Amino acid sequence: MRTKLTDRFVKSAETNGRKSPIFMDDEVIGFGIQVRDTGRKCFTLNYTFEGRRRRLFIGDFPDWSTVAAREQAKRVKREVDQGVDPLALRDERRAAPSIKDLIERFFDEHLPRLAPPQHNDDICDQLIF
Repeated sequence: MRTKLTDRFVKSAETNGRKSPIFMDDEVIGFGIQVRDTGRKCFTLNYTFEGRRRRLFIGDFPDWSTVAAREQAKRVKREVDQGVDPLALRDERRAAPSIKDLIERFFDEHLPRLAPPQHNDDICDQLIF
């Protein structure tokens, strides 16, 4: 069911026995609000990228107003139209190594090749987390 999403509508939206219904906006195609069984309300955007259906969670209501979430959905849709998959970008950021990973790699790969005078164990001990 498509309807004009407003803060008033979202505040009153309930599950009505259905499991996590999504109320779709009639202004922005793919934009909607998902109402969880717990009462949590999440703004979502459904889109297709390279033939693959994707669902991006924008944010929770009331942390995000309906107007702000709709504007974010429009921005994301423009990115998708330009050939950028926002979920793939998020996955890349999550897969990026952390500082701890980089320090461990430094200890494993670089320190064994240092000459003994440069290999100061006191400094190395201070860097270990």
